[in-house]
Amino acid sequence: MNVKSALLHVIGDLFGSIGAILAAVVIIWFGWGYADPLASVIVALLILVSGWRVTGEAIHVLMEGTPSHINLSNIKVSLESLTEIKDVHDLHVWSITSGYIALSCHIVVESGSDYQGILNQASDKLKKDFQIDHTTIQIEEEPGRCDGCN
Repeated sequence: MNVKSALLHVIGDLFGSIGAILAAVVIIWFGWGYADPLASVIVALLILVSGWRVTGEAIHVLMEGTPSHINLSNIKVSLESLTEIKDVHDLHVWSITSGYIALSCHIVVESGSDYQGILNQASDKLKKDFQIDHTTIQIEEEPGRCDGCN
């Protein structure tokens, strides 16, 4: 996000310079003195819009919002497609930082299942299908469910 902000700053400077040059040419050739403030307002609006977007993205990350390209229902269906997993609940996905996504959930499996194997399968599936590397998965035995889950 910092690199993106720095790039937008440099691009804003570039547009500011281009606007000043174009305004100077218009003033010299046509004598239209309003070209300079008009170019300044246009460049300021472009910088304001890009700054607003970066600020919104930063707030979304700080508030640990679910990334816009992640669909929780698809993740739930994908995990439940593994034969050993009977249910997925208390599913949360958030951005720790730009491009680094975390997931936590509870999965219900039959008693006596290969827990480590199921965890490996679920983690591999999340990494392959959704590019989620950081996962915390709690296993619960069927039929019980955790009391604190909503």
